[in-house]
Amino acid sequence: MPTQTSYIGEGHIYLGLRSGGPMIDVGQVDEFKLEVSEETKKLNNYQGGGGLADRVDLIDSVSVSLKFRSITPANLAMAMRGGVEALTSSAIADQSHTAYAGGFLPLDGIGPTGVSVMVNPAGWTATTFKTIGEVVKPTTGIHFYRCTVGGTTASAEPTTWPTDGGTVTDGTATWKDMGTMALSASEFQIMSAGVYIPEQSTKISATGTPVKVSYTKADGDLIQTLVNSGDEYRLFFDGSNKARAGKALSVDMFRVKFSATKDLSLIGDDFVSLPLTAELLKDDSRTGTGISQFCTISMAR
Repeated sequence: MPTQTSYIGEGHIYLGLRSGGPMIDVGQVDEFKLEVSEETKKLNNYQGGGGLADRVDLIDSVSVSLKFRSITPANLAMAMRGGVEALTSSAIADQSHTAYAGGFLPLDGIGPTGVSVMVNPAGWTATTFKTIGEVVKPTTGIHFYRCTVGGTTASAEPTTWPTDGGTVTDGTATWKDMGTMALSASEFQIMSAGVYIPEQSTKISATGTPVKVSYTKADGDLIQTLVNSGDEYRLFFDGSNKARAGKALSVDMFRVKFSATKDLSLIGDDFVSLPLTAELLKDDSRTGTGISQFCTISMAR
């Protein structure tokens, strides 16, 4: 009687560029499958009685499917046909932006800390027409002012600017004190990659207010998606068979080309899987009778 050989697989999958370099462990993978697609040529029996006179089965393609559970920058880049750039922690000072009440303000990099936001109005100028909503800063002081009555500024700057929320007439324009140019910590929220200005902000308008932002961005990785046509890889499965007390098993795929992922869930209630499919291609560098040009499977006895 033949010995029953069952299989429950586990192990590590390594990927390396065929052009050279290390074979990198891709992390947790909960699905790894090969699928062979055949094309069948059939010759009908035309001499009576029906049926087939002959048939030929041709291998059409061999596809590989995997579900990555380790969402590393390298795995994401491969899935999105991209490249990975290192983000270095650095301090950014007085970066100019336009902020909006009720709006999110993206910043460079990721994980900003030590964030300060300051309204950045233009300096006061003489005999200049101002529209309602424009902001200005006097020659001295730390407060800024918003135009509440449009008009042309005077030939000389007002000698006294209110600092109690009051107004000042400047030619035919009127300015209202909006407080200090620096926003307090309660006047904005630090997010994962920027700041959010609450809708009820009194300093930042819904139509846009110039600001300057200082912060420190964290170390990280930047994935530039869809910039590569798709590299070719060698895939190696270094595994074992749990159904045979951990007997060793390996699969070596010599030339693998991945398609971009068709499913990348960015919000959800469960751990994300990253499904990938690839084609197993012929490796012309492998020659000899009985030598596979696609892949080999090794099993310990």
